[in-house]
Amino acid sequence: MSRFSILRIDHYDPAAVGRKNRILFSIFILIPGTASILFNLGNVFEFDFILRLVILLPLLGVIYFILLKKLRSAIKEIKPIGDFEITRSSVKKRIGDAITRYDFESIKEIRLTKHIPATRIRESKSGYYSYILKIMFHDIPNDTIVVSDRSIDHDHKISITDTLKTLKKIVPFEVVIEQ
Repeated sequence: MSRFSILRIDHYDPAAVGRKNRILFSIFILIPGTASILFNLGNVFEFDFILRLVILLPLLGVIYFILLKKLRSAIKEIKPIGDFEITRSSVKKRIGDAITRYDFESIKEIRLTKHIPATRIRESKSGYYSYILKIMFHDIPNDTIVVSDRSIDHDHKISITDTLKTLKKIVPFEVVIEQ
């Protein structure tokens, strides 16, 4: 079906990195609304129009630039270390020279959680650069990996959420895509 890159996060808790980046991204999104509110507050307190522009635009521009730089630097630090392939009968994980294959009968559940938001349109189809994929098994310990949103083999046109939605229809175990 599809292959996705497995990504290396240089932190002991990849979920914490994703949470921090989602908070920064939320602040990044709130900047235009905050700018208009501050601009209108200047009107209430009867500040000159030019003075409001001279103070507000450079200040918000610098904050916007710093947040964007932090978000993009977090994405640049992430490096692919292998790939994760979903086939019609199994799941294959390849990290370096090690290849692990899991049949669908041994899997109890696959859970996909949003990780780091994308800062550019071309980075993602679903709005997120990476996801945390947790595979729960019947008899062996759980496996948690960070995967990219775009597929390797389909010219980056298929997202992992689309693949798991298709997988949900054909497999006997539960596939959970957390929103």
